[in-house]
Amino acid sequence: MALATRMRDVPVTREIAPGVRLHLLRTDRFTTSYCRVAFHRDLGAEATATAVLAQVLQSATAKHPSRKALADRLGDLYGASLHVGVSKLGDRQLFVGSLDWPTAHVPRARGVLVQGLRLLREVICEPKRGPAGGLAPEIVATEIANHRHALRSQRDDKGRHALRGCLQTLCADEPYGLEVQGREEDLASVTPEGLAALHGRLLARAPVEVFLVGDLGLREATAVVRKHLLWPGREARPARVPPAASVRSARARPRHLVEHEAITQGKVVLGSRGRIRADSTASVAAETLAGVLGGGSYGRLFKVVREEHGLCYYASASWHRPKGILLVQIGVDPAQEARARRMIARLTKEVGGGQLDPAAHDAFLRAVEHAVAAMQDSPRSIVAWYQQRLALGGAGTPAAVLAALRRVTPAQVRAVGSRIALDTTFALRPEEA
Repeated sequence: MALATRMRDVPVTREIAPGVRLHLLRTDRFTTSYCRVAFHRDLGAEATATAVLAQVLQSATAKHPSRKALADRLGDLYGASLHVGVSKLGDRQLFVGSLDWPTAHVPRARGVLVQGLRLLREVICEPKRGPAGGLAPEIVATEIANHRHALRSQRDDKGRHALRGCLQTLCADEPYGLEVQGREEDLASVTPEGLAALHGRLLARAPVEVFLVGDLGLREATAVVRKHLLWPGREARPARVPPAASVRSARARPRHLVEHEAITQGKVVLGSRGRIRADSTASVAAETLAGVLGGGSYGRLFKVVREEHGLCYYASASWHRPKGILLVQIGVDPAQEARARRMIARLTKEVGGGQLDPAAHDAFLRAVEHAVAAMQDSPRSIVAWYQQRLALGGAGTPAAVLAALRRVTPAQVRAVGSRIALDTTFALRPEEA
């Protein structure tokens, strides 16, 4: 495929400060440059505060003390796009700041590159502060209120609520069971001073990865990032963070949980485990199993349970590489739930036994091929993919992943299927009369 001819096969990496690594993806394909700064931390007690901090930093800086002022500055930078947020990477929480801005076909392109890096450093490192030294109290109060509303609204998405309930039980003693945006009950302890202290620890101690996509060499990229993006005050030794990936076997006796709400459509999530490492060839076979079983409308779950028998409104399956977890999700009429679950168990056994329906298998491979091709048009997507690859291991490029998936045999899927067993079921059902 064409990805390798348009962009380096893998990022070129260099450590530029204690615990700070620069990854350069050199390409002249885009008219913009893209920079992503990711702080790695454990997904734990400070998850809520970290999520709020991201929103506070995106709201204002010392030099641009309002959303409007910051938006005007982005407009001056030829309509640059800024994002600050959090995401989950296995048992880690990533605190991410990124900027996408035009640097080709503009006057003094190298100067514009520098301006973008300086603005990103300003957003990440120079927040607006209050008179007491903490972050600006009025902004913090606003973002706490916004975050409380966002956390409450998550429950309105019943499918997501069921998924969260399953993962919380499945990974009850693991960070992966926590919501990356945190918990509403933790908002009471978030303060401007506490956020300022958390911000200082991130800048000084958190392991950091800087991804830069653009048309420049490693020497120039290193110099410009060190001068215009890197901040002072890094400690000699970065903080330790948990491994992104860890796997375990399913519990001996599966847990079955039921919750009732005022709904008409039931939601069921089935979580299965297998000791399948994220960087192993078995993980590629597990991806195939999940894809053929329910990776899209071509999957066996959708075709059989929904289309052929009409037992559910939707049905899908996904493989979670960091934890070796297979998740099956369905929306179902409660009267049909038992029958649907029996059919899901039969189809999971079928595909896990190495019976790869040719049409579903071919459609799954074509879907992956299209996703890999689409990465060529999105620096954000290719960087996110490499970020995960660097943390979890495995194939070196998206094209290599596609090639590995094409080589998977029914026997390899059968070997993986024999290692996966049901661990947790979570059912969200209508309130009982």
